[in-house]
Amino acid sequence: MKNKLFLILSLLIATYSYSQSRKNYIKPIDKSGFIVDSILSLKGNTISYLLAGTEFDIEKSKVSYIEHSLLGHIDITDEAEANASATPIPEPEFYGEAFICNFDDNTYVEMERAIGQVKTKEQIWGPEMKLYVKPSSSPARVSKGHLEVIIRVPNIEDDPYSFIKISKFSTSVTRKLSLARQNDLTGKITYGGYNNQEIPFKAKKYGQSSFLLSFNADETGEYCITISNPNKIDGKLALSCFGVDEY
Repeated sequence: MKNKLFLILSLLIATYSYSQSRKNYIKPIDKSGFIVDSILSLKGNTISYLLAGTEFDIEKSKVSYIEHSLLGHIDITDEAEANASATPIPEPEFYGEAFICNFDDNTYVEMERAIGQVKTKEQIWGPEMKLYVKPSSSPARVSKGHLEVIIRVPNIEDDPYSFIKISKFSTSVTRKLSLARQNDLTGKITYGGYNNQEIPFKAKKYGQSSFLLSFNADETGEYCITISNPNKIDGKLALSCFGVDEY
């Protein structure tokens, strides 16, 4: 009896020592993995873990795998499946390319990719740099209202509000957008925003290389989305364009 108790105790000590020698590790799908003090539970749709004395939860759908100190390697979510479910509409292929999305039925309209010409012209108050795009309207059309757009960017870790702009063109023979202007009297230079051309938006990460932009296009007309880099080349600017109609 004593020998049996001794064997059980030895096994428990060995198991404890083994578990202490291994780390508890969680690897999210879209982020770097991290070591935790312990993994408390794998029940349901979440993983509960202890880190620095505080209990946290993470959704299983966001975790690729874990390394458990006792159970070893456990696959949680297939990365390809998780990415597909998280991005029901595919990401655009190229930087600056954008899709107008309808997530109710997972359909989208591909924006017109255009090359605008940047020109500086003398105005009454001083020089103004403008962007000109031909023809006067875009073949990509949507109804006015709230829009959601996926746009691929060079670096998803950059602040989207620092390099993405959504603007409404003024139109005549061409589509025109004020980029910058200088007042000769004061010397002040103003960038964009002329005649309320810039449209405010909200952004969040989408997939591996894109942002999902949400904004209101309540007026009919011609619009564009630009990313400041690497679009500008030799006095030209690549941009994604679309038109908004009443219907």
